[in-house]
Amino acid sequence: MGLAIEVGCLAKYVGDGDDARADQFREDMTHINAKLEERDLSPHSEPQSFDNELAMRASLTSFPYSWLHYLRRFAAHAIRDPKWVPYPIQPGEDPAADPVLHQMYRQMRSHLLCHSDREGYYIPVDFGPLILDPSHEMRGGVVGSSQQLRQELISICNPLEIELNDQGELDDQAASRLSTQRPNETPFAIERLVWLALYEAATVSIEEDTAIVFC
Repeated sequence: MGLAIEVGCLAKYVGDGDDARADQFREDMTHINAKLEERDLSPHSEPQSFDNELAMRASLTSFPYSWLHYLRRFAAHAIRDPKWVPYPIQPGEDPAADPVLHQMYRQMRSHLLCHSDREGYYIPVDFGPLILDPSHEMRGGVVGSSQQLRQELISICNPLEIELNDQGELDDQAASRLSTQRPNETPFAIERLVWLALYEAATVSIEEDTAIVFC
C-alpha cells in the first residue's frame, strides 16, 4: 500500500463509468465548496472531461507513504530556517518522527506539511489557512490550495538543488533529470522525486482547474 497522487479524477471516474466513485467525489466537493463559501471564496467546479490527456512529467506519482515524510521533514527544516544545511535521513531513522516536522505541524500553516498523508484534496483555489473539517465529512479532513502547495514547493528549490528557469518554472530538461533519479542513488533523491510528483500535480491542477487527489 502507498500514496497515489492523481489529477483529473472525476473525468476518469465518469469516463470509466464508475458512478460510485464519481458520486463520492461530487459529495466531497459539495462539502469543500460549503467551506469555501464560508470564506467568501468562489466554489470549485471540477471538469468532467478534458480536451487532451492530462500528462505529468514525474516518473513516479505513487510511492510508499514514508516517502512523503522524507520531503516533509526536509521542507520543515528549510522553511523554519532558511540557513539550514541539509543532511540526509540516517539509516533506521523515521522522517515522520522528526521533532522540527512536528513543531511545524502544530502551527497548521503549511499546505505541504499539514495535509493528510493518505487521502484528501488540494483544489485550484488560492486561499491562506487550510480548510479543516474535524468531522471528516470530506476525505482526509484537511483541504489544501494547489497554488499554496506549488509556492511552498518552489520555496525549497534552492536547498534541494532544483533549478528553475528565468520564468520561475521547471523546464523539460530539469524535469527529465529529476524523474530519472533512483531512490538510493544520491542524497535527497527520494525528496526530489516526491517534490517533482507534487510540483507536477500542482501545476496541472492550476492550469487545468482540476483537484489533486491523494488516494
